Amino acid sequence: MGNIVSVDSSSFDQLVQPFLPFLCGKWKYLYNLEDNLEALQKDMQDLNAMRNDLSKRVLKEEERGLQGSQEVKGWISMVEEIEPQANHLLDESISEIRRLSMYGYCSLISESTYRYNEKVLMTLKKVETLRSKGGFEVVVDGSLRPRVIKMPPIQLTVSQAKLLDTTWARLMDKNVGALGIYGRGGVGKTTLLTQIKNKFLLDAFGLVIFVVVATGDEVESIQEEISKRLGLQWGRETKEEKAAKILAVLKEKKRFVLLLDGIQRRVDLEKIGVPFPSIGNECKVVFTTRSWKACESKWVDAMVEITCLSPVEAWDLFQETVGENTLRSHQDIPKLARVVASTCRGLPLALNLIGAAMSRKRTVREWRYTIHVLASSKAEFPDMEDGALPILKSIYDNMSDENIRICFLYCALFPENCDIRKEDLVNYWICEGILAKEAREEAEIQGYEIISDLVRMRLLMEGGNGDCVKMHGMVREMALWIASGYFVVVAGERLHQMPMVNDWRRVSKLSVTSTQIQNISYILQRFELTTLFIRRNRHLKGISGTFFQCMTGLVVLDLSFNRELYELPEDVSSLVLLRFLNLSWTFIKGLPRGLQELKSLIHLDLDYTSNLQEIDVIASLLNLQVLRLFHSVSMDFKLMEDIQLLESLKELSITVRGCSVLQRLLSIHQLASSIQRLHLTETTIADGGILSLNAMFGLRELDILGCNIPEITIDWRSTIQRETVHLGDIPQFQNIRTMTIHGCKCLRDLTWLLLAPCIGDLSVSECPQMEEVISKEKAMARLGHTSEQPFQNLTKLVLDGLPKLESIYWTPLPFPVLEYLEIRRCPELRRLPFNFESAIGNQIEVKIEEQWIKVVEWEDEATKQRFSHFNNRDFPQMAEDPKMDGWTSESHPIQNIDLVGTTGSGKPATTNNIKGKKVVQSGTNIRNNCYYGMPDI
Repeated sequence: MGNIVSVDSSSFDQLVQPFLPFLCGKWKYLYNLEDNLEALQKDMQDLNAMRNDLSKRVLKEEERGLQGSQEVKGWISMVEEIEPQANHLLDESISEIRRLSMYGYCSLISESTYRYNEKVLMTLKKVETLRSKGGFEVVVDGSLRPRVIKMPPIQLTVSQAKLLDTTWARLMDKNVGALGIYGRGGVGKTTLLTQIKNKFLLDAFGLVIFVVVATGDEVESIQEEISKRLGLQWGRETKEEKAAKILAVLKEKKRFVLLLDGIQRRVDLEKIGVPFPSIGNECKVVFTTRSWKACESKWVDAMVEITCLSPVEAWDLFQETVGENTLRSHQDIPKLARVVASTCRGLPLALNLIGAAMSRKRTVREWRYTIHVLASSKAEFPDMEDGALPILKSIYDNMSDENIRICFLYCALFPENCDIRKEDLVNYWICEGILAKEAREEAEIQGYEIISDLVRMRLLMEGGNGDCVKMHGMVREMALWIASGYFVVVAGERLHQMPMVNDWRRVSKLSVTSTQIQNISYILQRFELTTLFIRRNRHLKGISGTFFQCMTGLVVLDLSFNRELYELPEDVSSLVLLRFLNLSWTFIKGLPRGLQELKSLIHLDLDYTSNLQEIDVIASLLNLQVLRLFHSVSMDFKLMEDIQLLESLKELSITVRGCSVLQRLLSIHQLASSIQRLHLTETTIADGGILSLNAMFGLRELDILGCNIPEITIDWRSTIQRETVHLGDIPQFQNIRTMTIHGCKCLRDLTWLLLAPCIGDLSVSECPQMEEVISKEKAMARLGHTSEQPFQNLTKLVLDGLPKLESIYWTPLPFPVLEYLEIRRCPELRRLPFNFESAIGNQIEVKIEEQWIKVVEWEDEATKQRFSHFNNRDFPQMAEDPKMDGWTSESHPIQNIDLVGTTGSGKPATTNNIKGKKVVQSGTNIRNNCYYGMPDI
């Protein structure tokens, strides 16, 4: 016992007394450490959810043309700043708690552990403060005019730039008229072709035709796109007749370049109607393909192979996609990021996709889990070690939200390279019940947020004017592979009958597009389909009643763009669960009586059904939320009464003929406020000749054709209740995007468009009294100033047949997103609202009269030089109007277009020879590793 030292209590108190404040202070923090860490983790989850919700709300408003509030953006920035700090503390929590458990209450605690606890408490307080300030009801700045978000240009890597230069030099060789670009899916063929297109435009080469080749009948798909570019209109011509007409038009052109993106087999130019490129005609044909065999056509002079990026360039691209904030959020993440990047084997598509998916993963746990998922996905593709499909599968498996997975797969129902309207996707998803929100407005917001998420993840790409999305071919293949057995998706002119499947009981979704099928009938076979797309089958004439009797569980039925379809059978009444029916762009003459049995129907689309007459059945469809009759049967008083019975109606698209019907319609608030598209025709406005749009504040598209309307206006003062206003103060007409005015004899101006800041597509033609687009005098009288700048979101402007037009706007405008400008037969128009900075950074396609351009009064010499590089050789005649001998048209580059995507390789270009064709090859040959097609369904 002699080893025991006895100390009395008074001596012990004297010993520890000086250290009590220090020890008690430490124990005060350490005692609650686990509770504080738990609170920090929960609060950060809540804070991230708030941040993500606000970011989506800001993004949605900015897509509508509004500018996000600086206060909201500042708050989001503070969350972005504190997130890596909190994640770092949470990642270290296990080791710190283990270290803490090693000490007793009477032991001394390390200073580093003490500092860790203080950091946790301080960070927790900051997080709680941010949470308390994050309840923003308004996320946009109403005092600022709308602005447009433009994608920043992506800098080319060294090998990408070298490959572009090498390819361009080869193409400019006078002995090379046709060049094929081949390489595996996702390697960057489309990006290289786009860069080549831009160089042709910058060089004012001549007529530039860019065609994204659709799946199926390549000849007809190419003919269709060429005809659009040439302004040709088709009736019932055969392919041979189309080829002859295309050939006749192209032979008249001095020079042209045809760019074909995504051919799958050898293409016969003669069948399309394209003259062979030669030294004599100086024309060029360039195409991309996955298969080098498609380059073996007799008319192909040279080939270029694109391979993957070098490890260095692949890492650079991956870092750029993931972002510095994420890579710096923890010291271990860069090392883990290199592991993830290496699995992509230099494939640009895979690097972009996985990089985008990881850009918000800021904890070590998430990165390690991703590596695990990648390894698991790779095991599913033993023959595709360096392919994009394991990457895509891992991204899909990593999706935390089941709704996003379902919506992603849904997009694969559409043909490859197809522009899918966002609005259509949201409507499909609502009717399918995927968007589980009771209020339709909330469901729409949720749908657009999912689309934004998929675009941010790069699983969808923006298309059209921002109203559409599309899927990359490799991404679509992955989606169809995942959905195989449940989805049947077929397309192409080679198909003459409905697909045959061994077990239809497993199939839930069927898509049949652009086939030669003429009639559809099934007998004695039951289907479990919920979704059926039979679209764009131009020979489809009939669908049997027995076919519908076999699929009573159908929820979505899309029969749009079947131009030979004249009727539906009465047996459509069997579809008692149907919620969505699309008959737009068909020749259907009447709605069958059986349709009145579809009590679940909430969406009926009859847009552009010019033959439609009998629609009395609409009065029975009491649950309709969406009814579309745009460019269809005209509204009359009987139809108006029927539509008034639809108490759930949220969206209405209509055609109106006659002033009395229009006045009555506008007086019914329930109907007027639900109008999103209005086609007004053969109407004379009484009472001073003014068309007031006040009642239709939800209007998105307006077509006015052949009407007698001296003025279109808004009751400015009643709308905004004050004399001096700014565009940001007026929310009523933020939705209108498209406006077409044709054949309005009395209309003099469109000054009211100052209150439509999001207008994107404006076409005005055959209005003999039109003097100004925006009147300065009226703007001053009604706004009290002229400082606002319209057309900030305008992408397309067409002015045609306006003999008195003198002014578009009185001062130069920025036109930040203008892409297409057409001015014809406007002899009094002498000044354009452009200066040297207008449309800066844009690539504008211009169709304009050469003789008119010579008399334009330019703002200054710099503007003239920039906008007037027109040359007879470069501008073909307007094919759609043979009487306009002096009118010419051509794409004219204003400045380099922003490039999105990547191409190239890390190795120097070399030349090979494949069966007599000179090949420019970057990197190693990966021909034997190419992945073609997709798994059979």
